[in-house]
Amino acid sequence: MKKRTAKTGLVVVVVLVAVAVSGAIVGTTTSVAVIEVKRETTATREQIWELWADVPNRTRWDRDLEYAKLDGSFRTGSTGEVKLRGQPPRKYLIIHCEPLEGYTDRFFLPFYGKMDWHHTIKETGGGREVAFRIEVSGPAALILAPIMRNILRDGLPPSVDKLVSLAEEA
Repeated sequence: MKKRTAKTGLVVVVVLVAVAVSGAIVGTTTSVAVIEVKRETTATREQIWELWADVPNRTRWDRDLEYAKLDGSFRTGSTGEVKLRGQPPRKYLIIHCEPLEGYTDRFFLPFYGKMDWHHTIKETGGGREVAFRIEVSGPAALILAPIMRNILRDGLPPSVDKLVSLAEEA
């Protein structure tokens, strides 16, 4: 009986390891969508960009943000740190920056995870569309995506609404 229990336990461990390794491989090679928020606006590209590039004052439109810091100018390769209420501070790197078009900042998560925030401005028939699209990648992406979705789903849409409102008022 003990041999059978030990064999069953070993099989369970092997299956769990195989699932974990498979998940890590998939997470390493895949970006997993977390959330996307799009808003139409009559604000100009310049009005939107000005708010995005003013990193220390992002607390004006992001209610969940305690602070945001930028080391240097707002461009590809710059780094900084943000802190969401109730979360530890997170370092980030601007990995893409095309003025008046969009930018992507990358946050570094536990277990070698990365979270990319893609911010874009597109022309539409009646103005512009502002979009925030967040993805995670890395060995734990399949685990981190739903966790990050739960953290962001209530706070991100009102933040984007406030950004658009401030841009239109400028």
